[in-house]
Amino acid sequence: MNFKEMKLLYPEAVLTHSNTSGEKYVAFPYKDKWIQLERKQKSDTELALIQYALTQKKTSSTRSAASKWQSFLLEESFALPRNEGSYRIIQFEIVKMDDTFTQSVWLDAFKQLFLNIEEAFFLTETKGILIEEKHDHLLNNEEMAGIIRTLDDDFSIKTVYYIGQFWPIEATLPQIFKEEQSIFNIQKNKQAQVFDLSTIALHHYTADAIKKSPLMQKLKAETVFDAEFKELILAMWKSQGNISVAAKSLYIHRNTLQYRIDRFHQASGLSLRNMDDLLLCYLLTLN
Repeated sequence: MNFKEMKLLYPEAVLTHSNTSGEKYVAFPYKDKWIQLERKQKSDTELALIQYALTQKKTSSTRSAASKWQSFLLEESFALPRNEGSYRIIQFEIVKMDDTFTQSVWLDAFKQLFLNIEEAFFLTETKGILIEEKHDHLLNNEEMAGIIRTLDDDFSIKTVYYIGQFWPIEATLPQIFKEEQSIFNIQKNKQAQVFDLSTIALHHYTADAIKKSPLMQKLKAETVFDAEFKELILAMWKSQGNISVAAKSLYIHRNTLQYRIDRFHQASGLSLRNMDDLLLCYLLTLN
């Protein structure tokens, strides 16, 4: 049973962000929220049946593609799904869809993008993984993003992906997968539609330390960071200090960019022509 089905049976049902169970209401966990119902005129048996229906829906949707890989990655089994080879885990999430969306049809279409697929399945109603064996004709992020945009248009959905590293089949892989899941959950709203460790490593592993550093926070407050300067820093960082490339990305003349770099140097004392200063400025732009 999903929330729409619950609404048909119990029109007073509402979604809440916290457990509101008490004398007047009873709440059932649903995805990352709670379904709240009035206790009035509901027997313990009826409430138990509602709980069972919600649990059964969740089980059928998340375990429909049960496999050795799924059991291994979720640490339900210590048995290695393969004896050798290197594999990467591509995580995906459907962040926007309508009532016509069908998991199985979309998953079949998504799998066609890859050559050496080991397994692909949903972990929840909106999140899942695809496991790909290493081979000689891998799509890069840019190629994958272009194909995915077309696929999203075909299915009238919006998706986001994290491309994992290739890892050998070892007992430590489930722990690595857990960290990749954490990276995906934290970074998915801050990055491009398709991203990987190289894209987000600096941001992911330094942002928290910067927030906790009085020195970095003071330097950030003292450094002049208006919208124009932040755009300038990001352009210089992405071009790795190449002024011509940065100017082209900003659609301005090279001399105009030189002028802005000089103004930033005068205001902050930091030179974006120096890679150490540029790295420091980039770190200060991280939220």
